[in-house]
Amino acid sequence: MSDKPDFSQVRVLVIDDESFMRALIVRILSEIGVGDTVTAKNGEEGLELLINMDGAVSVVICDLEMPQMDGFEFVRRLRRSDQRGLSDLPVLIVTGHAEPKNIYNAVDIGIHGYLVKPISRQTLESRIVNALTSTAIDPAQIRRSNGDTKPA
Repeated sequence: MSDKPDFSQVRVLVIDDESFMRALIVRILSEIGVGDTVTAKNGEEGLELLINMDGAVSVVICDLEMPQMDGFEFVRRLRRSDQRGLSDLPVLIVTGHAEPKNIYNAVDIGIHGYLVKPISRQTLESRIVNALTSTAIDPAQIRRSNGDTKPA
């Protein structure tokens, strides 16, 4: 008996403009047993893939800074989508910029977690488990835990 999560039925969409980061994340996902991964170079391409796949993705891992459509705009459009299953699809944000303002702004638009580059296998695995089993992060909760009472 193993405590390892079973990700064999999980499909992840990885959105990042850097081919190296996409390949790295896909490799880590494969190592932890994710059944299928799909990739996109920016939010626009990712959103188009999601719409065409009709909700067949379990979780999205999305970079914040990308050309054409960044991670913030991607999540905003996803949350406003009227297509079945997209408005509440779990999204994990990946960023090289861990400034509180970026994190707060991402949480405010409805993410399920974030990862700061460089990404570790263990952290990615735990964030996916949380994203698949929890609702989006409550913005008030993250501010209270950091002692910040000001809006982002």
